Amino acid sequence: MIAAEGSVTRRNVFQASLLVAISGILYGFLGFLGTRVLNEQFSLPAMLFWRFLIAGIWMSFFVVKKYSFGKTNPPVNKSVLWFMFFIGAIGYAGSSGFYFVASQYTGTGLAMVIFFSYPIMVACLSFAKQREKINLATVLTLSGMMLGLFLLKGDTSSHSLSTMGILFGLMAAAFYACYVVGSKRASSVLLDSELLTMMLCFGSALIFLIASILSHGFSFPSSWRTAVYLGALGIFATALPIQLMLEGLKYISSIRASIISVLEPLVTVCVGVGLLHESISHLQILGALIVLMSTLFIQFERNLSS
Repeated sequence: MIAAEGSVTRRNVFQASLLVAISGILYGFLGFLGTRVLNEQFSLPAMLFWRFLIAGIWMSFFVVKKYSFGKTNPPVNKSVLWFMFFIGAIGYAGSSGFYFVASQYTGTGLAMVIFFSYPIMVACLSFAKQREKINLATVLTLSGMMLGLFLLKGDTSSHSLSTMGILFGLMAAAFYACYVVGSKRASSVLLDSELLTMMLCFGSALIFLIASILSHGFSFPSSWRTAVYLGALGIFATALPIQLMLEGLKYISSIRASIISVLEPLVTVCVGVGLLHESISHLQILGALIVLMSTLFIQFERNLSS
């Protein structure tokens, strides 16, 4: 377990950073599992609804067990719980929806680069709201990270440069940046990450339930294979990474966490190569190394510890 807030050490920061890194790795399977579900003739809003509903139900098992059978129930701040529900319904769900729309305009490669500019937005928001320092090392890390992502995106010649795609990508990044900064605030009160994750997932599920009904795209899993993919998507690529990110945000800054989470597209490329037998170029390998070096370099930046 990580030590309580107020006695944060370098060891605590390392442990929290490791949790966020694992979160990014699990998120890397999101594209693979999501594509599998969509290939089963599922609409995008329906897929996202089931993704977050399953994640919320999964986390509710742990919440009920802890709060119903625990010897001493942990304190609950209801205003923070509703804040996480709102952040999930607006920030997280909004970023997910806008990202997939951006992908339809620009392709997943360029959409990924635009979306993962969100650490820059997180740095700006953190400076504006919390006066977190942005020093030269942070600027260099963010610059290197963006260069690595640009190289990692691969060939996008099959998609034209779309103004609407760029706009939706930036909106996805902005919504996710608000989610990260808001989650840092909620995590700082030391509420259980299971409870926060459950509220966030149910908030997102509500948004996509409404979207799927309005678009006449709501559907139930029609085969065991679809159910398995949805289960893996909801638990391993949603519930667990969200919880790990929220747990890590208790002890490290939102800037550090957002930079570490950029491991996600690196893992996505590796999953594509390993499971989908996609090809990878030398430039993509170089981009992956730059991204990896950026996430490792940020561990030595002491000014981003809290």
